[in-house]
Amino acid sequence: MMRDTGIYRKLVRVYVLQLLFISVVTVLGVMAAAWVVEDVMIRTALENESEHFWAIKGANPEQATPNTDNLLGFLAPVDDLSQVPADLAAREPGFGRMQWKGREPIVYVVDRDEQRLYLIFDEQSVSDLSFYFGVVPLSLTLLVIYLSAWMAYRSSKKSLSPMVELANTVEHYDINLDDSGRTWQRFVGLGRNDEVGTLAQAFDEFTTRIRRLLERERAFTRDVSHEMRTPLAVLKGSLENLAVSSDNPQLRERSIERMQTTVNDMTGLIETFLLLAKEEHEKLPSETLAVDQIAPKIIEQINATHNADRHVVISLQVNRPLTVSAPALVVGVVLSNLVSNACHYTQQGLVDVIIDHNGFSVRDTGEGLSDEQLAKLLKPFQRFSQTQSGHGLGMDIVTRLCERYGWKLSVQSEAERGTTVRVDMG
Repeated sequence: MMRDTGIYRKLVRVYVLQLLFISVVTVLGVMAAAWVVEDVMIRTALENESEHFWAIKGANPEQATPNTDNLLGFLAPVDDLSQVPADLAAREPGFGRMQWKGREPIVYVVDRDEQRLYLIFDEQSVSDLSFYFGVVPLSLTLLVIYLSAWMAYRSSKKSLSPMVELANTVEHYDINLDDSGRTWQRFVGLGRNDEVGTLAQAFDEFTTRIRRLLERERAFTRDVSHEMRTPLAVLKGSLENLAVSSDNPQLRERSIERMQTTVNDMTGLIETFLLLAKEEHEKLPSETLAVDQIAPKIIEQINATHNADRHVVISLQVNRPLTVSAPALVVGVVLSNLVSNACHYTQQGLVDVIIDHNGFSVRDTGEGLSDEQLAKLLKPFQRFSQTQSGHGLGMDIVTRLCERYGWKLSVQSEAERGTTVRVDMG
């Protein structure tokens, strides 16, 4: 049941005020009509009747006074009113009302030629006609107006019901509820007016955007809190080594080198996380980039950070030069994550970076993945090797960057035979 809302109260108030206004105007109109009939039309009619009588009386002194169903007349000398009923004789010239045979007719008294004419007009018949031909139609008209106003109120309430329902939905909407737009879609269905459908569509787009912002914020927090633990632990361990390595230059040099490498990794991670936290339409400035020219530098860096013991051999194979319009940071993050992942999951063997005109592939001879593991590969925090120190976010970061820039990511793997990850940029 739809609960009472402010807009409904306003609608009722407008409806009541409208009826009151119509009623007041109608009453004032009836009063004005009654005044016009009594004070204008009847008076004018009696004055004309008087003039007509005096004109006939002048031509025929024996002319009798009016005596009809509605009009009664008396004529007497001004100085002798004995033939006139006492109540009537006491009245002075002019218009007025008096009690007459149980009624209250209009009396018009006028003097002329030393004679006084009394005209008594009983407007009861006129009132009856006015009632049947005036008040009754007016009452019916008012009834029609009231019914029309009520129907307009019901129609307006029905039209506003979707708007009120939408307002209630917005008030109680949980932004954390991901219902794929079903909450708003029901307002765009058959029978909803265009305004409500437009608002619902706008709310759908707005909540979707807010939800994506929340997801990016949560992903950013999750990635930073999880990914930064390992480099911070490395820095802490290296600082402890420095504290006790005053007499061991070799350990000290190795600790400093390890710290420098870790700081570089953290800088790259922070830049990547900040990029992923941006709005989808916000992208880094693109540049014309030769991937085959930056790949050697990335491989050199991976050899220093993730392959220092040379447990794998990283090779670069350029079948055709690859030039793309993209930010160098993004391409570098994607390629370095794929190569470092290959190093993580290959205890001993080969990691081949193959570049062609459409994109690049990273192929390793590591332990490979089963079908079940392959299905989970692109989800965050998925690690499939207990012997390596992968953080479980590399492929998730790669996936999100590829989605952001419209690149196609595909993975092929076979247990005990290795994995090939392909990025098509064309």
